[in-house]
Parts: sequence; structure tokens; C-alpha cells
Amino acid sequence: MVTQLPLDGAPLVKNGPTGVITRLARDDEAETLCQIERSAAQAFRLIEAFSWLSVGDVQSAETHRRLTAAGTNWVAADGSGRPLGFLSAEVAGSDLHICEISVSHLHQGFGLGRRLIEHAIENAAARGLEAVTLTTFRTIPWNCPFYERLGFRILEDGELSPRLLELMDREDADGLSRDTRCAMRLDISA
Repeated sequence: MVTQLPLDGAPLVKNGPTGVITRLARDDEAETLCQIERSAAQAFRLIEAFSWLSVGDVQSAETHRRLTAAGTNWVAADGSGRPLGFLSAEVAGSDLHICEISVSHLHQGFGLGRRLIEHAIENAAARGLEAVTLTTFRTIPWNCPFYERLGFRILEDGELSPRLLELMDREDADGLSRDTRCAMRLDISA
């Protein structure tokens, strides 16, 4: 049994998956990870302005395999080894950039996302990188506010690296409006 605090801060007791481990994804799990991202996107159905994301494209199996080969695609797996969520990232200069983090809809709210992010931060530190970066929605509670609680900070436009600026422009062209998005950074302590 896991006790956690939901967004409003009131105690909530939920039964969560047991025996969860964080490990490198395997090539044969690529399609499963695509299914997890589709499942995770169902949370957007409740937000009218973003409900289109619940049926949108997901990261390709090929991308999952490429990032797994690079050692930057991790899963949170249950006691039987079945992935429940994943975090895909890539090394970009001196940063580890989180490309996607998704937890299956039925397993959200049990701390698996936090666990995956902590694993990515530890991996970035072990690689001697300076920071972990990501782009996300500003106002959706399980996005920007969640990352802020984990120590990430919003980057103002003048702080955006050319890489992040280009990424945000590309996201905008793909329908993720700049006024709803932000780039975030967590500096790795030396």
C-alpha cells in the first residue's frame, strides 16, 4: 500500500504496483512503450483544449530502440518485469534532455513518474552532465507544476539554448502552441 499526496495535498491511500524496478528498456519492448504512451495520453481527454492529444501520434518504436541502444530509455517495470511506464531521453551537449515520459493510465498516481525522473537525474550525474532539460505544458498539473516540485525551473525565453529554442519552435509548428509550453531545466549538483 502506498500513501501519497494528490495535487490538492490531502492524504490519499492507494494500492499501487508492487516490486517496481527501474531499468533500461529492451528492444523487444518498443511496441509496448508506444502502447503505454497512448494509454498515458488518455489523461488529456479531460482537458478540452488538449483532448486531441489523447489520439495523437506517439514516439515511434524506432526512436525507442535508438534511445535504448544509447542507454537513455528506461522503464518502471512491475515484479514480473512488465513495463508500466517509461522515460526516453537523449544526451544533448552537456544536458540530458527528457524527450518523453509516460506512465500507463491505470498506473498513474503511484510515483512511477517521479521514480523515472529521479533515475534520469542520477544517470545524468553519473555521466558527468550539467543538467536535465525538458519541454512541457505550463498549466497542466501533472506537467510543469509537477516538475517544479522535483526541482526543475522554467527557462525564460532569453535563457533558452539554441537547441531548446529550435525544439520549442518545432513543437509549435506541430500544434503545441508556444503560449501553452515552456522549457525547464534542473541543474545537476557537482
